Amino acid sequence: MTLITKPEPLPAQALDHSAGYLMASGIIAALVRQISQGQSWHVGVSLAQCGHWLRSLGRIHEGFAPADPGYDQVADVMEDSASGFGTLRAVSHSARRILGRTQRAARLPPCGMA
Repeated sequence: MTLITKPEPLPAQALDHSAGYLMASGIIAALVRQISQGQSWHVGVSLAQCGHWLRSLGRIHEGFAPADPGYDQVADVMEDSASGFGTLRAVSHSARRILGRTQRAARLPPCGMA
C-alpha cells in the first residue's frame, strides 16, 4: 500500500459526514451521562480538527479512482421518471427496491375523515 504524502483536499462529504457522526456520538454520550450522572454536558466538534484527524489516517494511492462500472452492470437498479426536462434516468432509491419485494404485515391506518 502506497500512501500519498502530498497534501490534497479532502472530499467535502468525508469531512462533513465524519464531523456529523462524531457530533451525534458525542450527543448520545452526553445524554447517557445526563441520565446516569445528572447535570448538563457540552459537546463540541471542530471541522478543522476533524479534517486534521482524517488526514492523520493517511491516504491510499489511487484510492479515489475506482473502476467506473459500465451501464450493463447497473441497469437493474436504474429507473426512468418523467420531468419537465424530459425523461430522467437515475439510480432508484434502495428502500424502493427492498420494500417493493416485501409484504406489509399490518393494514395501513385510515386516512381522512369518514
